[in-house]
Amino acid sequence: MSIKQKFHISRSEQRAFGVLLIVVLLIIAGRWWLSERNNAEKDQFSEADRKDLAAFEESLRADSMHRASLHGLTAAAEPFPFNPNEADSATLLRVGLRPWQVRNLLKYRRRGGRWRSADDFHRLYGLTEEDFQRLRPYIIIPPITEENNNCRAAEISRRDSLRRIYPEKFDSLTVLSLNAADTTLLQRIPGIGRYRAAQICRYRERLGGYISTAQLREIDDLPEGIEQWFEIGAGETPRQIDVNKSDFKTLLRHPYLSYEQVRAIVRFRQKFGPLQSWSDLRNNPDFSEKDFKRLVPYFKFQ
Repeated sequence: MSIKQKFHISRSEQRAFGVLLIVVLLIIAGRWWLSERNNAEKDQFSEADRKDLAAFEESLRADSMHRASLHGLTAAAEPFPFNPNEADSATLLRVGLRPWQVRNLLKYRRRGGRWRSADDFHRLYGLTEEDFQRLRPYIIIPPITEENNNCRAAEISRRDSLRRIYPEKFDSLTVLSLNAADTTLLQRIPGIGRYRAAQICRYRERLGGYISTAQLREIDDLPEGIEQWFEIGAGETPRQIDVNKSDFKTLLRHPYLSYEQVRAIVRFRQKFGPLQSWSDLRNNPDFSEKDFKRLVPYFKFQ
């Protein structure tokens, strides 16, 4: 067999090789184009974009340290000077504080707490003696100046504003008057925000006052067991509506009367005159004994 015959390549093999070569060249060209495009995009980053990127990378590093601590891993602390009154969570983790210690510190600061000296930092909840002695040389708290006082006043004002928006919640032993509590007090109940507090007040106004905490179940989407936070004071009576002197719209506004029931009341008044009691409508199919029972406290006949 000659050398030419031994290394002979068929036409189909030649075509396949050519196609493969083209594919390889396209891949190389595509990678080069993407690389150039990425470099161009990087050059277009603004200073603000680069700062945002750096902040994001810092948050990733902080999150990595947090996860490592939760899994029992030890991350090398990097003690350096820091001010516990101003340091962010990433800085506090880097100096060697544990995640729960950082949460305690930030919670204390949110409530208005401040450390006035390095030794004062010893009272951080959850801080061990060993941790304190290790961090003590690096704690720097500037002396109080007029500028600091002004900043402090601004911080207190901001915190007070937040408290008005997000009021501090009551503990489980608190009991409120269901007929007297305003929306501000209602929002301090766990699970009750501005919208639900307004729901409770609006329903109270439409009823004329609550006679039982169980009536809260008639309001949609309130938390389970909401009744435990309220009481009805002794001697509290609801506002009553005069059945015979009220117009159609006034009667219909009460949540315990339907359109058909109000129409039946008005027709009875037009045909027979004033009602003497709910017994006058006892044979009307639009009313049931259950309806009469819950209507009695809210209506009068004169």
